Amino acid sequence: MRDPIKATFFLDPKLHEDLKIRIYYDGFSNQSAFFRACVVSYLEKDDKFMEFLDSYRGNESLQSKAQIKKSRQLRKSGSETMKKLGLSQNEVENIFDLIEEEIPDL
Repeated sequence: MRDPIKATFFLDPKLHEDLKIRIYYDGFSNQSAFFRACVVSYLEKDDKFMEFLDSYRGNESLQSKAQIKKSRQLRKSGSETMKKLGLSQNEVENIFDLIEEEIPDL
């Protein structure tokens, strides 16, 4: 396992205080645990997390409704293809590792 990387960002002091209170209230041991949970949910394309992001992107006008719908359809299609092929996410990552070993310049 590689050494962890520290990620930082800026928040308004009031937002930071509110965040710390909510994290404590919701039972997270610290802010890192909360953000790790968010990052893992995002990277694993957790259905509920992605639903939240779709809603957020629409409400904040980060993407058009058509783009959000297309992203949702692509995620669904990819998930169905993985099921048809009987592949888990771990197996897909292993495939990419094998390709990288064979073709390092890729």
